[in-house]
Amino acid sequence: TKMHVEESVEINRPSNEVFDYVANPQNLPEWSGLAIEVKDVPEPLREGDTFTAVGKFLGRRFETSYERVSVETNRHYTDRATGGPVPDQDWIYTFEEMPAGTTRLTRAVEGEPGGLFKLAEPLIERALKRQVRADLETLKDLLEARG
Repeated sequence: TKMHVEESVEINRPSNEVFDYVANPQNLPEWSGLAIEVKDVPEPLREGDTFTAVGKFLGRRFETSYERVSVETNRHYTDRATGGPVPDQDWIYTFEEMPAGTTRLTRAVEGEPGGLFKLAEPLIERALKRQVRADLETLKDLLEARG
């Protein structure tokens, strides 16, 4: 079974501003509890480019390679994990311009937990959902404070 976690948040900033910040992996450690450090990010980052994230999930440290597999500026992008706790994992970000300069950001992750996480799939999904939710709330506070 594929794992699917999806959460959304409304951020009181225009979509181009939210996109510019979120789509730059170098900003990940500022707002995502899953990322401690991000390295080897090409500038500018284009479709097909890769980067590496050092992260922590459920007390374990992981180094994961990602590929920016698709991107449509200010609308959406997808990063595919090619290693780490859940190989072949897609992180899908969608940016919707709302009335009055507000942006609805949806962050989804799907994949098949393998290896040591196979047995704990319901737990992984629950923990990931909580983390994705918390990250989005942090992101909202951060971007609205910069506003």
